[in-house]
Amino acid sequence: MAWVFIPANQSNYLPPLRGPAMSSDLDRRAMLALTTASLLAHPTLAADDAPLEAVGPMVGHVGPTNANIWFRGSDESEYSLVVGRGGKDIWKLKAAANAENDLCVKWRVTGLQPATEYYYAIVDVRGVRLTDEQCHFRTAPEPTALRKISLAFGSCAKSKPIRLWSQIDEQSIDGLVLLGDTPYIDSTKLEVARQKHREFLSIPQLAKLIEHTPTWGTWDDHDFGKNDSDGRLSGKENSRKAFVEYRANHEYGQGEQGIYTKFEYGPVEVFLLDTRWFARTEKSPVDPSLPTLLGAEQWKWLKESLLASKAKFKLLTCGMIWDDKENTESDDWGSYTHERDALFKFIGENQISGVVLIGGDIHCSRLLKYDTEKSVGYPIHQFIVSPIHDSTIPKLNVPHPNLVRGEAIPHVWMRLEVDSTQQPAKLHAEWIQMDGIEMWDITLSEDELSAS
Repeated sequence: MAWVFIPANQSNYLPPLRGPAMSSDLDRRAMLALTTASLLAHPTLAADDAPLEAVGPMVGHVGPTNANIWFRGSDESEYSLVVGRGGKDIWKLKAAANAENDLCVKWRVTGLQPATEYYYAIVDVRGVRLTDEQCHFRTAPEPTALRKISLAFGSCAKSKPIRLWSQIDEQSIDGLVLLGDTPYIDSTKLEVARQKHREFLSIPQLAKLIEHTPTWGTWDDHDFGKNDSDGRLSGKENSRKAFVEYRANHEYGQGEQGIYTKFEYGPVEVFLLDTRWFARTEKSPVDPSLPTLLGAEQWKWLKESLLASKAKFKLLTCGMIWDDKENTESDDWGSYTHERDALFKFIGENQISGVVLIGGDIHCSRLLKYDTEKSVGYPIHQFIVSPIHDSTIPKLNVPHPNLVRGEAIPHVWMRLEVDSTQQPAKLHAEWIQMDGIEMWDITLSEDELSAS
């Protein structure tokens, strides 16, 4: 769906405040200065009056100077987002919810300060606050800043309450990355996909987490449409439309094709690949005799993005795993080794450091260390984290010559911390089961992931 910036006229329930000058970017969007006191004074809906179908809010992509906020309204109406910091520099943007986008609205707030906390609220046309008084978000630090940051990764989650989301929240992470099958949809009917996304984002513990935690996502087969599905799936346009409506990523593929995206957060850059939309729809850009996984456009984007990246650690993430599931299904990188090997060769030839692979899907968690010293210049590691729900598939925890650890354990997520305040910078990944049960971890230094 399109991002909407609607000029905000003076409203009688939001008195103006004279404060520091706003940036020209904010002025162009007619963002009005407001007082924190006026923001907190808005009435809150009583439980009996709360619209049943309203969902959110959710903090989506954040950068050093911008943030995306998502909300699904209860009817076709106008909603206002108000943003503040420290009792001043508070702005207002309006957006209209319409049936075409299933009443989903998204605001992109710009002109913000890096690594800074802001408070926000969503207000309807009656002046009624629809959100908590505690809603807030923090912008990303500058990529060059020396920082310690942490991100949570997870895949394969049912639309049921589970305390794992609350336990992630207790870890004070800087961002959440959903790796697919989040949620399970198993349909390409638009109304089904929308309903499943609403149910997922309405999980109480998850809703509390994402109202203040920047959230990014990609899809895997079950939220793309069907089990083991690829780009030839009929109705995939409906899956994409619902995904774009219910996520607030920075971008969604190229034009109307795919959903791949990337983001920087301090010393790390995360590449969220789309391993469904293009799969088997064209010849591979690296071997025309074989089908593609990423497609020519995404392949070009990935190579250009890796060459341009200055991040100390570069996380290549997707829903599927980066090797072979060794079963009858073909939705894994092991079915497209020509593109995986070409990617490794490209990384090596261009001396791209700090690459780590992350996957989900298989209802097992695994750590692999590939023998890529000759092709890449250093060993590439793969982190597999799955599932968040309670269903495991032990037979997919298959033997592999590069397997370091692997177990079929339910209710798992991964906390990944990157610390650039020390030299060399370090990455620490920890697989954690619900209730804080430790599984295993690994620490990698910047020097270990470099050919030089």
